[in-house]
Amino acid sequence: MKGVVRRQTEQLFPNREAREYERWIRERVKTRDTIYQNALEPGLLAVLTPVWNGSPVGPLRALAKSLTSQNPHGTCEWVLLDNGCSNPALLSLFEELSAHTWITSPRVKHNLGIVRGLRECLERASARYVLPVDADDCLYPDALKVVTSYVRDRAYPPLLYSDEDKVIGTRHYQPYLKSDWDPVLLLNSAYIAHLGVIDRDIALNLKAYTDENTEGSPDWDLFVRFMMAGYEPVHIPEVLYSWRVHAHSTADDVASKAYIHSSQKAVLQRFLDSHSHGSRFQVECSPLLKGAAHWRFVRQHVSPRHIVSIVLGSGQGSLDSSSDPRCLLETARRAAQADGLVHFRGEDLQVEDDEWPWEALGIFELHPDAVMIGGRIRNRNGLISDAGRYFGFGKACGCPDRGRSFLDPGYFALMFKQRSVSMVSIQFAVMKAAFLAELLHGLPQGASLPFLGAWAGTLARRTARRVVYTPFLSGVSDLDWETVVNPVERNLFVEMNRDIIPDHRFYSRDLSLVEGYALQTIGAGGRS
Repeated sequence: MKGVVRRQTEQLFPNREAREYERWIRERVKTRDTIYQNALEPGLLAVLTPVWNGSPVGPLRALAKSLTSQNPHGTCEWVLLDNGCSNPALLSLFEELSAHTWITSPRVKHNLGIVRGLRECLERASARYVLPVDADDCLYPDALKVVTSYVRDRAYPPLLYSDEDKVIGTRHYQPYLKSDWDPVLLLNSAYIAHLGVIDRDIALNLKAYTDENTEGSPDWDLFVRFMMAGYEPVHIPEVLYSWRVHAHSTADDVASKAYIHSSQKAVLQRFLDSHSHGSRFQVECSPLLKGAAHWRFVRQHVSPRHIVSIVLGSGQGSLDSSSDPRCLLETARRAAQADGLVHFRGEDLQVEDDEWPWEALGIFELHPDAVMIGGRIRNRNGLISDAGRYFGFGKACGCPDRGRSFLDPGYFALMFKQRSVSMVSIQFAVMKAAFLAELLHGLPQGASLPFLGAWAGTLARRTARRVVYTPFLSGVSDLDWETVVNPVERNLFVEMNRDIIPDHRFYSRDLSLVEGYALQTIGAGGRS
């Protein structure tokens, strides 16, 4: 079975890329040693690890060795729960580790499961922050030091999360270099999973790890609870945690645990039950990732909203795309009086899903700070020409997925996930009318309709509002709007927005900013 996992791993992440990543992460860890020099703080951190008979002894011993090395003075606490174990090798390891006063190994008679086991650890810990770490996973050798630095430097936030990768044997691969806090992506993906750093008192107050219906998704459930309570986590943009890939882990295959589907659905349903418009939605499996544990919120056809549609082109009834965008100002103002929306569509674009109005309306309702929503556009050869874009990628604000097959889910399936981005193209997009009126009122001379999405993105960025990409606004067009933007306007855009370019909120500093590179590429255009 391990051989099968290894072959699947090599298919997922080719040897060349794995070697490049391993070189990069080794250098990054060396560099971190010069950056994060804060000593561990007494009473600050507690690692939580429930252990049951199925936990492999070798990886747990390796985790113990790592924590012992990072914590030579016993400053950090480790709550190592004996979750009803009868395995002699595990019991012997507990006995061995009991020599360390900073390790506590409480025992419960019967296996409590994942959620209740974590709750037991949470209640028994005494530190200000807790760090759940699975018994078969790995921490990087400086993880506790990096976490301590971020907690202090960010004035002790309620919640933090780091980047992560996978490990098979001693080989690290497939890094997940994450976005900063993105509530849109969180409701589509448990991207925050590891390493989580959680204020213990707040977690207790929010009844973390109490719903056994979320047995397969305790981390996702916890972060959604914090979000529902109004807390925003801080992103630690460092790889600190490694999922160990083996025959019974979910690192490569969530199907290894059959309850993952029902657990994830329970997390999302709780969110809807707490939302003022939640009754208008249903949690359904994503049609883009059939058979896998991936979900979407489907907006029911009730309580519609006024939408004005504008077709951009040169045909009869269309607005010429060379027109001054300000010609839409009165239209936007009238629509805004009805709290309406404005829909843009390129004349030749063939819409693939007639549900797009409900999709857009649903996102606006679930995320009130969203002001513009756009989708993915492919040509008739099936290649992506536009999707979510980021300021600073390529020529001013490019799309890293440009040229990818529309059947390719992309980096960690982000092409098939709703998420926040810097901008979207108005070739197929929906905007709040009031926001459009505000945008047009302050639009600089030289701004054009084909590039209006970029200007909208800068206004949203500067006014703490949100632009959202969704794969469920999908269309086919052979007109590539990227080729019709005037270079003079592009240069004007860069000159006026140097202070917010590049935009690393939703695109990692460690991913390439160079067009033509795979999204997985490390370092090109990233930090040193």
